Amino acid sequence: MRAPLLKLPGWHKRWLYTSFTVLAATGLAWLLLHYGREADTLPPPAEAWLLRLHGLASMFVLMGLGMVAGSHVPAGWRLSGQAGRLGQRRSGLWLSAVLTAVVLTAYGLLYLVPEAWHEATGWAHAGLALSLALLWAWHRPRRHRPGA
Repeated sequence: MRAPLLKLPGWHKRWLYTSFTVLAATGLAWLLLHYGREADTLPPPAEAWLLRLHGLASMFVLMGLGMVAGSHVPAGWRLSGQAGRLGQRRSGLWLSAVLTAVVLTAYGLLYLVPEAWHEATGWAHAGLALSLALLWAWHRPRRHRPGA
């Protein structure tokens, strides 16, 4: 049986899944529009709107992750030290570290990075963000089947 604080309520899962889906879709669509056009053409207006929606979705993701950090993470940390659950602790740490790197690269793209570093930082941001899906799959609890 899972601890109550580890199991996210349905509304919280919907919040995270919806906001992450919008975030990923707008990020991927922007990449396709931006790098899928000829180098000498002007960017379409949709690029700017996709970035605006991407930023809005990121705020909802950060609020959802803040809720996770307040309940799920501390309870999971306590329980992961018991009964051979150190894999959950390890995957949770990796997930948290990569999420932090994604947020920091986003902040850097907006406010810190000089124009000469913008493209490399953008690709780092995209690569880190795509790796989150694999880390999340690794972190999800394994269902134990009787006799398996």
